[in-house]
Amino acid sequence: CQLNKSLYGLKQASRKWYAKLTEVFYARGYQHSTNDYSLFHKKTAHSHVFLGVYVDDILVTGNDKDEIQSLKSYLDNTFKIKDLGETHFFLGMEILPTKGGLVLTNESLLRSHKGVWDKGSSPVISPLDCNCKLSADTGALLDDPGLYRKIVGKLNFLTNTRPDLAFTVQSQFMEQPRVPHFEAVKHVL
Repeated sequence: CQLNKSLYGLKQASRKWYAKLTEVFYARGYQHSTNDYSLFHKKTAHSHVFLGVYVDDILVTGNDKDEIQSLKSYLDNTFKIKDLGETHFFLGMEILPTKGGLVLTNESLLRSHKGVWDKGSSPVISPLDCNCKLSADTGALLDDPGLYRKIVGKLNFLTNTRPDLAFTVQSQFMEQPRVPHFEAVKHVL
């Protein structure tokens, strides 16, 4: 069978899409970042271009406008992309242009939660009560500590785009997780 329709909705769709996109980036001289598999970069003596990929959204930035325009034209010819122009928000982060570059902030998140904290206290946004005290030896040990570790691992990954979780999600209690720790993780979810 020859597939003439989009790959969306199929079980392997996201993996196939990412493989094809990676192949296209490699052909254009881009490389994966060693720190983040969803980040690609192309560096020469005078230019740096970075691509952040999230599912089917691509954030393009760098100091070589000609390379960026050439890449966008190539991607449009290959995939028929839609250029959304200047970026203002990406993955819940606000992107603000400055003279020195770009500033990534979660200021809009703080503005949307005004009144959450008392006047004079620091604006810590957390899905868990800041007064919640967990200890390493309080409560019964979990029957399945693997489930707790998986959930905390996934929440740790989310802190890349959800800095408001960073205060809550700390890799404590991973060795011997207990019932109160699991209850706290469920509350965060």
